[in-house]
Amino acid sequence: MNDAILKFGSVWVYGFGVLSVFSFLWGSFVFHKKAAESHFNEHSILDAVVLSAFWAVIIGRIVYALLNISIFWNHLPRIFLLTDYPGIDKWGVIIGISTGLLIESRKSKAKYFDWFDFLALGVTAGMAVFYGGLGILSGRWQFGLLSLLVLLAFIVFWGMENKYRTFAWYRSKKTSAKSGFIGGSLISIWGLLSIIEMILFGKMNLVAVLWGVSMFVGGIVMVYIRSGRTVAEDIKIIFKHGKK
Repeated sequence: MNDAILKFGSVWVYGFGVLSVFSFLWGSFVFHKKAAESHFNEHSILDAVVLSAFWAVIIGRIVYALLNISIFWNHLPRIFLLTDYPGIDKWGVIIGISTGLLIESRKSKAKYFDWFDFLALGVTAGMAVFYGGLGILSGRWQFGLLSLLVLLAFIVFWGMENKYRTFAWYRSKKTSAKSGFIGGSLISIWGLLSIIEMILFGKMNLVAVLWGVSMFVGGIVMVYIRSGRTVAEDIKIIFKHGKK
């Protein structure tokens, strides 16, 4: 996956690097489009993209180094040698993107979850392209299948983004619904897809499985918390139906 595909003078351009950049740009475009449609400040949108890119690289690289500590232990300068010791963790990238968005949302005094829904759509769009590109670069059908699954999730939730606030079960008895439905739902899907990825490649790992399950459950919890529902009200409904 690190095979060079282009050469400009003495500079090699690697397929994986080109794919990573293109995936991020496509995801950023999707995020920008949705944020602009919601009349977010243009400068804040661009600042969020730049900050997200910066922290995606930093945190993605740090997480990769921690997960491959044997390579970098006692050789910390290797972290900066991306050409000689390439690697960046995808979940670290997502955490980094979320961090950049959090910083910008606080600076612009915007509601984080309003931004996070659009971020989740952008990340999902980027993941679809990334998996598809990996399928082409590696020639492995598993990546192609993952790309199709992610693309399907993106299409479904793209269409739901401007409709979910009308879902009666989501806003319950409240007059308006909070944002966060798209973000929470896609976090659950990311967790589920990470487990599917392990199954497809036959690389089951207890820690990775727990991480995937945690994301799946965490996304559902986020949707529940952001909805207009309360545990007390739902318990009453359950007991009420149970008495019938």
